[in-house]
Amino acid sequence: MLYSVVTMMIKPGEMDAFLAECRKVRPLVLAEEGCLMYAYTREIDSGSDRQEPINANRITLFEKWASLEALDTHSAMPYMIEFVSRVAPMRESVIIRTGTEAF
Repeated sequence: MLYSVVTMMIKPGEMDAFLAECRKVRPLVLAEEGCLMYAYTREIDSGSDRQEPINANRITLFEKWASLEALDTHSAMPYMIEFVSRVAPMRESVIIRTGTEAF
């Protein structure tokens, strides 16, 4: 099992256009062999004093894949390459963390 957490800062004024692009690509990704989860999230106030400050321009994508091969295949899909090129100008930054279960 493989997990990927993608944290993206979206440029001010670009959120609606960015999410529209995400809505288009998500069903295609969920249909890929080996994709077990692909969820875009926005922050909410949990009421916890340990939560970092909410940033309205931050989107976090949680992905779960059956294998590294499935993730590699996903990344090479033509529609993903096109998606990344369309949304790149809308994002200020992208941080990707990928891992497996610790135990």
